[in-house]
Amino acid sequence: METMTQPLTAPTVPEPGFSIWSRSVAVFARPTQAWAGLEHKGQWWFPLVLCILVSVAATGLTYQRALVPTMLAQFDRQVEAGQIPPEAVGRIEEQMTSPVTLAITLASVAVVLPLMNLAFALLPWLAAGFMLGRKFRYRDAFVVTAWAGLVSLPAQILTSVLAWMNGTMTNLHVGFGALLPVEDPPSKLMVGLGTFLNQGIGPLAVWYVVVWALGAAALAGGSRRPVILAVGGLWLLVIAIFSVVGALLAPGA
Repeated sequence: METMTQPLTAPTVPEPGFSIWSRSVAVFARPTQAWAGLEHKGQWWFPLVLCILVSVAATGLTYQRALVPTMLAQFDRQVEAGQIPPEAVGRIEEQMTSPVTLAITLASVAVVLPLMNLAFALLPWLAAGFMLGRKFRYRDAFVVTAWAGLVSLPAQILTSVLAWMNGTMTNLHVGFGALLPVEDPPSKLMVGLGTFLNQGIGPLAVWYVVVWALGAAALAGGSRRPVILAVGGLWLLVIAIFSVVGALLAPGA
């Protein structure tokens, strides 16, 4: 009698996931491997809440020190140009320095940041899901955008430190905008170029976009390079539009 033996197949071992803290470290230290398990358990609330807390704290610390003086300087220029009466500046300053205005500003930051995350998630979703035809849901794009947002914190913290040290929000550069000539106030051209050079192609901005695209590629599957190129191209297009709009709306010659 022959004994039939069948080959044994090893049980599938699930890919190990990350804890919240280990994933937070991996986003910075191992961005190609930080996304395991996010398709099943996004945990998007943690990076989003952390980014909100940092943004609110940074705004609160620089509000009286840098933001209010910057806005008052702009109003003074409007007085010199005859656009507003001089007696209005006192009322504006009193309103801006009130605790109520500060509370409204901080609340606005806490509301706007999640909305920006929702809007920014459209970029990897369009890049991977539509342009490249990958199986990539908007839910995945939102999760990746939330976690990649941790990489934007160093630039935000550095900007807040510079604002605190300089006592103004103008001419703050954390990228190649530092190469531009200093103008006070900056012209429309300098505002547009500064936005693009800092937030578009600056080292910290590129770092953020690459990590963001790596997360999208990991959840979308397939080759990373097309996703990185597609996300990066859309990002440059959006930043270029923001730069032009910001330049047109900025005061200056």
